[in-house]
Amino acid sequence: MKKIFLLGLTVMMGAMGAQAQFGDYGVKLGVGVATMDDDLSTSSPVFGASIGGYINYTFAQSESVLEETFFLQTGLNLVRRGSNFQEVLENGASMMFREGYYHAYYIQLPILACVHYELPIRASGHVVGVFLGPTVSYGLFGTYGDRRITPGITSPSANYDVNFNGSPEDRKVFNHLNRLDVGAIFGFSYEYKKLRASVYIDHGFLATSEGDDILRIIENAASGSSDISVKIPNGHNVSYMLSVSYSLGSFMKE
Repeated sequence: MKKIFLLGLTVMMGAMGAQAQFGDYGVKLGVGVATMDDDLSTSSPVFGASIGGYINYTFAQSESVLEETFFLQTGLNLVRRGSNFQEVLENGASMMFREGYYHAYYIQLPILACVHYELPIRASGHVVGVFLGPTVSYGLFGTYGDRRITPGITSPSANYDVNFNGSPEDRKVFNHLNRLDVGAIFGFSYEYKKLRASVYIDHGFLATSEGDDILRIIENAASGSSDISVKIPNGHNVSYMLSVSYSLGSFMKE
């Protein structure tokens, strides 16, 4: 985590030393799949999404190679993450099934270092690029659920809507959840005029629940059980996304 913050700080300091300035700004919309990187026997992805705005930080006055090939991008995004779970539990001679879900919405601040290159073809304006950088995210709200299914008997779901309206007493069950996430984004882009299409991976590095299974804790709270036999350590948010951005204008004078 420290290395990610140091990378972002180094990039920003380097930008100031290279006479960088604000460039264009715009809006961005992304869709894809989101899942959890953990040890559950079966994990199916959910619909991932991202919406927000961006600002590019360019080097038009640097009089170096950075002028044509390099820029920084930051902004704020609202992103949807999560996963669906299924698991087979054996209890002696009997067998049970367990299913649950985790859907959450985060506010995200990325700092991306971007390298782009205009294709040397007859029609001008076609630009390809690659980008990489750290992100800081914070979980705003979401839903978590879990239930056991024994053949012939289905237990009620233990659900909770994690939002700002929950009572302090009810929210104690979820105090173990880590809303803060620090991660990285890596991807490729294609630009033409004001449009930019990108494919990228968004990988979180902080566990949502260090050393514990989120769904197990929720179920135990609902049933009064203290069973901690199932441990799912170090579950991380992972998203695979396709986004389109549109430039609304520029801070630079023509």
